[in-house]
Amino acid sequence: MSKYEPLREHLARLEDVVWAAKLNEVEDIIGSSLPKSAREHRTWWANSGGSLVHQNAWLDAGWRVERTDLMRDVIVFRRLRIGGTVAGVSARMDRTAKNPQKTAEKRLTKEMAALRQPATVTLRSEWTTLGDVQRTPCSNSIIPQEGGVVRFAAMEGDEVVTAIVATLSVHKAYRSLRMAMKGLDDDTGSRVGTELFKKAGFDAAAPIECDVVKSGNAWLLTDGRGRKANLDDQSECYLVAQLLYLQEVQNGRKTALYLR
Repeated sequence: MSKYEPLREHLARLEDVVWAAKLNEVEDIIGSSLPKSAREHRTWWANSGGSLVHQNAWLDAGWRVERTDLMRDVIVFRRLRIGGTVAGVSARMDRTAKNPQKTAEKRLTKEMAALRQPATVTLRSEWTTLGDVQRTPCSNSIIPQEGGVVRFAAMEGDEVVTAIVATLSVHKAYRSLRMAMKGLDDDTGSRVGTELFKKAGFDAAAPIECDVVKSGNAWLLTDGRGRKANLDDQSECYLVAQLLYLQEVQNGRKTALYLR
């Protein structure tokens, strides 16, 4: 018999849809310690099956690993199918029919236990240099037309001060600042430049450097699973800008955040 057969039997008996298990609970069930790799590598908890007897234990029971949090020794399993005999399923259906509200409350409680597990959200981004705002014209091809997060930086005494701008048109935000620096009327309709000078306290006569996180250069990762951020979507563009703003704050830099 496989070392992990008790885990399969335990999962097969559960009536829950989600089971958030501590690693020591799993060890208590199988009656021995988990290998070192189970505590250090997420791949040990993959759902590949095949010749991997430990993974077959939960897959054969009709479960899969939905999430791993090895920092907190938590593994979240989710049921793929309802196990048990036809009679057992019928009995559960009868109980559900008699008291659907109580059943719904029980399931919601179990689901919420998994949802309340701590989550880590990480941003990975790459900056593209646009250069000195005074010297780089709006017609330059490196200035994107689409959405992105722009960072303007200037000197205030011996310190660098910045402004983080989330915008659905990098070109408009950049042009607006250039026009404000020259004292011209803003023809973009965004008024980003005028408001930035008020909010960030930039000196229009001083050099202002600019760089941008363009679409395709930002990734959002949650508990190790990631995807590219859509900077043409306002909510995601704002989220990326807020995370970059927090990074500036944590670096001890005077900064301002502008969500446009």
